[in-house]
Parts: sequence; structure tokens; C-alpha cells
Amino acid sequence: MMRKNQDLRSESEEELNLMLEHLHKEIFELRSVRLDGTSQKTHLIGEKRKTIARILTIKSENKNKVAS
Repeated sequence: MMRKNQDLRSESEEELNLMLEHLHKEIFELRSVRLDGTSQKTHLIGEKRKTIARILTIKSENKNKVAS
């Protein structure tokens, strides 16, 4: 499930960290299933990676706002 930037911006720092941890675990599971050759949902890995990138970008923006 991809999350919109606006939805992610409304989350707290702790919630973003929990989402990151959860997404990393999901990617690990998807990769292990893909290696078994039983996965038909390989597109989800890319979606999860993009969501991780969005979260990291928002965390960086928040950090820069506080530092300013």
C-alpha cells in the first residue's frame, strides 16, 4: 500500500520510524519469497522501496526545519 506524502507528513517521528521498520521487514519477506520462486507480487518490492524513500525524505525535511 502506497501512502501519499500528505498522509506521511501528518505522522509523528515515532510513527514514521515504526513504518520504516515494518516496511523493511516486508521487503525482506518479499525478497525471500521471490528467491523461492513462488512470488507473483514482485512489484510490491518497488512500491515499498518508494514509500521508504518518501518517509526518509520527510524525516530529513523535518530535521532541517527544526535545525533552521
